[in-house]
Amino acid sequence: MKRNDGHRWPDGSGMTHVDAILPLALIRDRATTDLVLSGLDASGVAFALFSPEDELSYASAAFRALFDVQPGARTFADIMRHCHASGVGPKMSGPIDAFLDMAHAKRRSRPQRAFEIDIGDDRWFLVNETLLADGWLWSVFTDITMLKSNERMLQIARDAAQLAADTAPLTGLLNRRAAMARLDAEMRIAFRDGTRLSLALIDLDHFKAINDRYGHARGDAVLRHFAAAGRRQLRGGDIFARIGGEEFLMLLPGAGLREAMHALERLRRQVARAEDRAGPGCAYTMSAGVAEYCGNGVEDLFERADRALYSAKRLGRDRIEQAP
Repeated sequence: MKRNDGHRWPDGSGMTHVDAILPLALIRDRATTDLVLSGLDASGVAFALFSPEDELSYASAAFRALFDVQPGARTFADIMRHCHASGVGPKMSGPIDAFLDMAHAKRRSRPQRAFEIDIGDDRWFLVNETLLADGWLWSVFTDITMLKSNERMLQIARDAAQLAADTAPLTGLLNRRAAMARLDAEMRIAFRDGTRLSLALIDLDHFKAINDRYGHARGDAVLRHFAAAGRRQLRGGDIFARIGGEEFLMLLPGAGLREAMHALERLRRQVARAEDRAGPGCAYTMSAGVAEYCGNGVEDLFERADRALYSAKRLGRDRIEQAP
């Protein structure tokens, strides 16, 4: 007796796949068996039964459509090779043999296994694999595309909320809370790896006078102008934050005191240039204090940079001073 897909059962007994997985009472009632199979297939669920040799014993119409199973495909490897060559089925990066090695190492590794796959047409499926007696493998594929879409939307919403919580609305820079968290994290990295780290504290000179003379709208324009100027001076891993009204922080991982001083001096010259004053509509300058991390706590680094900033103000402003 042959199976309904045209192949004999591996042991030659003539049993169908249903004989292996359904109760004896159902096996005796072939009409019930056929109804169960018809119901499973009509449900639209993609499922398949693989033999201990990983040959495809039975597959629903949805499974065959999902993986574009060809008439000559006998094994799991045959199906995956066709998917890889034709660009259907699960997304696979790299050589097919590497993918098959990975898949074979995981298949039948546990009695029950669940994982997600994304398909070339941007659908997502949850795969449930159940290891049956003697190495038979039952696989069910559930479409979770809508759930993944909702998950992505929630992640976008969480990211937007986190960004709002971490940034100052007017300038788009990190706020004080987020900046101090980043400072603590970067100091831990510098301590662990023995790398250099410099901190600059910046004040816009006589900012209150700008607000009093030109109004708060002009003061806001100055803050936005300075934030944009500071961003242009940043390297990839640098951190720029607004930590108070006209107070800013710049953190330069990997930079020693000399390199940090050069970066802040470039920024000072940029905001002082006459051609750059048209943006905010008035002239302004900045003062800064720079300190290099020397292995002590965050309070020490912050205090040394703050003392250097105070020295810059005391010596006439519009200048950069370094901490000893």
